[in-house]
Amino acid sequence: MQPTSHFSKPIILLCFFLLIVQIANSFYLARGVEPSPAFDLLYALGFLWLIGWWLKEDSRKYGVKWVYDMGLFLYLAWPFVIPYYLFKTRGVKALITILSFAGIFMATYMIGALVYALLAE
Repeated sequence: MQPTSHFSKPIILLCFFLLIVQIANSFYLARGVEPSPAFDLLYALGFLWLIGWWLKEDSRKYGVKWVYDMGLFLYLAWPFVIPYYLFKTRGVKALITILSFAGIFMATYMIGALVYALLAE
């Protein structure tokens, strides 16, 4: 019997991805160097890919059908699409998921700030 996790693979990867990005940002900041355009591009593409993967996996669970070109749709409107989707599928419990996402962002940001503080000394 395989142990199951409450968190899906895309969410776990999103946490690691954001952690790596924030630590990399702290290295750039501590050295006084601007992140390269390639880094910014990889961050944007990786973030949207992971959000899209989570959304696709989660929408299968709830039986929600999506538009044909989900990539462009997420790129243009993800800050509006994700909360709408969450409230549509979960009702008021969507606030828990939204706060969880905000917590992930804040935790990785704080870890990045800690790494910066250690490197800047």
